[in-house]
Amino acid sequence: MQISGKVMLITGASSGIGRALALLAAQKGAYVGLLARREEPLREAVQKIEDQGGKAVALKADVSNDEDVERAVKSTVERFGSLDILVNNAGLGYFGPVETMSLDDLDRILQVNVYGIVRMVKTCLPYLKKSKGIVLNISSGLSKRALPYLAAYAGSKAMVDALSDALRLELEEYGIKVLNYGPPETRTGFHQNTLTAQGFDFKDLSFGRKMASAEEVAQRLLLVITAEKREVNEGRILQVMNLLAPRFLDRIFARMFQRILQQTNEKESKGP
Repeated sequence: MQISGKVMLITGASSGIGRALALLAAQKGAYVGLLARREEPLREAVQKIEDQGGKAVALKADVSNDEDVERAVKSTVERFGSLDILVNNAGLGYFGPVETMSLDDLDRILQVNVYGIVRMVKTCLPYLKKSKGIVLNISSGLSKRALPYLAAYAGSKAMVDALSDALRLELEEYGIKVLNYGPPETRTGFHQNTLTAQGFDFKDLSFGRKMASAEEVAQRLLLVITAEKREVNEGRILQVMNLLAPRFLDRIFARMFQRILQQTNEKESKGP
């Protein structure tokens, strides 16, 4: 699908991949609805789009709230007249052991990462059926191979994969394409919204690894949309290694995270 003249609604659009995709899509001629909980960065992004001659609307909403979602979708359609592309990008992470994870934290993660997608899809479907549009769900390489202390987040993204597979078949008769994309490790402010267990308060979960920029990932997302690629997961190396040598990966990850925890505890004991 070519996006020029199409209406695109993006969740989690106040920063990171969502914001970068909104800016890029607007440059390519799409009309963009930017949905997120933080209003000020949304308005800043919309202002930037409009300054460059694009059209966009800021939608302050929480994907875990039914009324917020309904209001945001309605506002988008009222503003632009239709809806062609839904990008489910909003996400919430959790870093910590399953042993001490509260069920309230787990519920919050699922409300955003899983139920949020279901809410958005159910609310947008009447309009997407008319346009024979696209649903693009943002998953993660961790959906194929979880890491220590990231079980809740990885598990929620595995559910996103399953949702995408099922929706693809359920919506085929309406001409709606369901796409699933697992981005590479990306430099964003995602860690700022990551719930963390006590003693696991990492400021940045990249651990010094080289990561893609949000703008680079946005470029790849546009290619996925225009080519209507069924599923793309950028964590292919991890998937292959997990298939060929899963126990080897177990040992590597166990040692890596034990070392990280030890270094973190040493820093905290020394103080500022």
